[in-house]
Amino acid sequence: MAKRRVKKLPKKGELDFDNIYHGDSFEGMKLLKDNSIDLVITSPPYADMKVYDGGFGGFHPDKYVEWFLKYVSEISRILKPEGSFILNINDKSKDGFRHTFVFELIFAIHNIDDYCKIKGMEPLEMNGLKLFERLFWNKGKYLAHPSRFGDKVEYVFWFSKTKERKFFIDKMRLEYDKKSVKRMERPLLKRFVRGNGEEVSEYKQGGEGSWAPNELGALPSCLIEEGAMLHVKPVVENLPEGTVLIGEVLDDFALFTQPSEGEAPHPSTIVNIGSESRRIASNHVAVYPERLVNYFIQGSTEKGDVVLDPFMGTGTTAVVAKALDRRYIGFDISADYVRTAMDRIDAGPYLKELKENIKNREAGIEPPKKTKQTKLG
Repeated sequence: MAKRRVKKLPKKGELDFDNIYHGDSFEGMKLLKDNSIDLVITSPPYADMKVYDGGFGGFHPDKYVEWFLKYVSEISRILKPEGSFILNINDKSKDGFRHTFVFELIFAIHNIDDYCKIKGMEPLEMNGLKLFERLFWNKGKYLAHPSRFGDKVEYVFWFSKTKERKFFIDKMRLEYDKKSVKRMERPLLKRFVRGNGEEVSEYKQGGEGSWAPNELGALPSCLIEEGAMLHVKPVVENLPEGTVLIGEVLDDFALFTQPSEGEAPHPSTIVNIGSESRRIASNHVAVYPERLVNYFIQGSTEKGDVVLDPFMGTGTTAVVAKALDRRYIGFDISADYVRTAMDRIDAGPYLKELKENIKNREAGIEPPKKTKQTKLG
């Protein structure tokens, strides 16, 4: 069977949505109009990664921020005023110490003029991009090290250009745990709550303003962990025979993880998403579960909005965006990954159950108490 042709990134002209282009996203984003994208969500290559199909060899952590900032600058230009940039990234240990390049990146985005002068770089614009929220994704598993803490957490940074960002918190709520509900039934001594701003007011006992469970669930936590995200159904794909679910590759070891659906959320107000990825193209390895993408697309966009992944890989962001009736666009320097991504999209759904669940939830129809475990691959 002949290989599928991929769309090469043109040198000029407009790009079409609902496409993935073969080429460097830095050049690709230059062809997008200002304020044209609703959500950019991505997990860029790790610092010091060994080999990436397409020729990318990675950067030493000392140079990572300088390399990545030009991409962030383009993202800030094409992002709508009400849009969001959600970045999944991780730091690493170097010579026995935790390298601080991730924190350097946050500083640079907020102080771009000074940073460019310090580093002797060409000036860059961030167009008002600022950090809205910092979240922590607990992947659930990690490679043990005899003299370090278990490194099973990655950062998820949520940026926006204005306070008018789209943020649908009800889509991101969790089920209450039993202890929280019982606490609500006890007499209150003194408890406080934040309003829409930063002001703090006291809960009242009974009547208007009293503490009671929200019928849509508890507010989401800044710790994204395995379990309580089970109300966000996975996108189920008919992947080729032999597809393997894998975890992050650390040095010469790989963690093999099979995420599963349970019968009830984890009893906490913590969002729960396990680490997963699929080896569906030669050597593509990325810890980027569909539920994680699903969660943030639902929480920051509406139907018809445009979602961009500048490091698309084998297409998880596009698959989920299409499943949720969003438009998508992306780039990758590997022709094989682009080909695989488009095959996944065309083979789709894999989406019937997901769409039915969303439709029922919007109509107020309760989901079944038990869910059948879905096996992938």
